[in-house]
Amino acid sequence: MEYKTYDSCPICSSLICLWKVKHTGDEKFRIDRCQQCGYAFVNPRPSMADSIDHYSLSKHGSPKDNKSIQMVLEEEQRYPNSIIDAKRIIRTIEPMRPQSGPKTFLDIGCGYGFFSREAKRAGYDVTALELSSHERQVAAELAGIEPKAMSFEHFSSKPKYFSVILMSQILEHVNDVNLFISKANDLLIDGGVLIVALPNFQSIFRKILQENDPYICPPNHLNFFDCRNLTTLLKKHHFTVEIKQHVSRIPAQSFEKRLSSLGKPGISAIHRTSPILLRLFDILHRGMMVNIYAKKQIAQH
Repeated sequence: MEYKTYDSCPICSSLICLWKVKHTGDEKFRIDRCQQCGYAFVNPRPSMADSIDHYSLSKHGSPKDNKSIQMVLEEEQRYPNSIIDAKRIIRTIEPMRPQSGPKTFLDIGCGYGFFSREAKRAGYDVTALELSSHERQVAAELAGIEPKAMSFEHFSSKPKYFSVILMSQILEHVNDVNLFISKANDLLIDGGVLIVALPNFQSIFRKILQENDPYICPPNHLNFFDCRNLTTLLKKHHFTVEIKQHVSRIPAQSFEKRLSSLGKPGISAIHRTSPILLRLFDILHRGMMVNIYAKKQIAQH
């Protein structure tokens, strides 16, 4: 693999220093952190081609991991994360997007297609990208779309074509975050909306677990953001941040597996109090996920 080393922060060009060294299997990854904006990132980092290849292969998994659409829907019915998030995101962007011009939606890394389906139901002309062949098949059946088998880096479209672009659980994986946000700006109409959803580096769970947090997982995740540095990145590429959300949700089975030693009474008490605690973490900006909605600035002539 080819590697590139940054001597300063890719977002704000400030000084960086070692945060942690993360061991994944037989590999170890240096994670540096900006002393100014707090952005943390794997450094040195693989080339763009290597990152795309790794991500594509890791999403395929083994054949036994491939889920039928029925399995996907049953799992979502038990723990409806994607459906809840898709409805919330589409509901949030509707009053934000330009009310004149095209109603076009780009879903980058569409996965099983829940967000694309909700956008299509809301009347958008949806274009979806997905590297995993299995997830493309499920998305085609679930959302009635034909996702393109390509990365965002290789995707081409005429400028100022989309009114909305969604990057859900994508930006933490990519090699060049500046390229992603700059390209999104090129593809959006003036006043178009970009939504970025990803793990929160300032979450209470990451603070406690440090590099053992499940989302600190190179080489799958190369970038670790919070609201502050993600806002800095978006402003750098001529976006105005309109809405910031923190979202925490933990499936019930996660509690049961990790807290089985407490017995049924203890698990029951955790179930009752966890929604209150998670909501408090979100209010304090220490929630698990960050969702940011930003508008492309209208060019001044």
